[in-house]
Amino acid sequence: MRNWLIIPFVFLFLCSCAGVNVVPKPGPGMQLDETSGNLAMSRNNLTVTARIQDLQVRPYQAADNLCSFFVTIRNDGETSREILAENFLLIDENGTQYRSIPPSEVLEILSRDSFYLIPYPYVGFYYLEDSVKVGQFSQFDSSLPYFPQRYPQELHTAALPSEKRLLPGNRLEGQIYFIADLTRMKSFELQFDPQGTSDSPGPEFSFSFSVEKK
Repeated sequence: MRNWLIIPFVFLFLCSCAGVNVVPKPGPGMQLDETSGNLAMSRNNLTVTARIQDLQVRPYQAADNLCSFFVTIRNDGETSREILAENFLLIDENGTQYRSIPPSEVLEILSRDSFYLIPYPYVGFYYLEDSVKVGQFSQFDSSLPYFPQRYPQELHTAALPSEKRLLPGNRLEGQIYFIADLTRMKSFELQFDPQGTSDSPGPEFSFSFSVEKK
């Protein structure tokens, strides 16, 4: 008889892994908060800050690597602005583009790559042997004393709000997600174009990062 065990279904959020550091590179007109790693830029009555949140967002071993950024957008103008998470773009040093994905798609990917899970909210492994098996594959080389844990519903609550209108003097903040492995890149840019139209001359905001080996 196989022992039955239910454990919380957690996601591992790694800021540093496999001997890699992601370093923000402030450009002209930007400010860097060395404590938080936030890059901040103001333009056309918008102030946007961005930092790497998680190099890996996954339950144990996922086929597609997921990463996340934490962004804050403040409306410094006198009129409402339309803000869409889909207008964020990730570009690596080779010019490969990665479009942001909504939390619902993140959950779908994680559910697809997880096996023997009990349906949410009673999420876990049916059998003790499966829990041990997964634990053997979830060992990471990290100097961190522990891995922060988050539950599936937090992917939605932590995400950039879906409100399209940002009122004057207000701000939106939250995480945006990409299917991308930042640890395999040499550098990348997080771009944001509030207009989000095909005839835009280019992104209004561009935040650069380098990937350095430890």
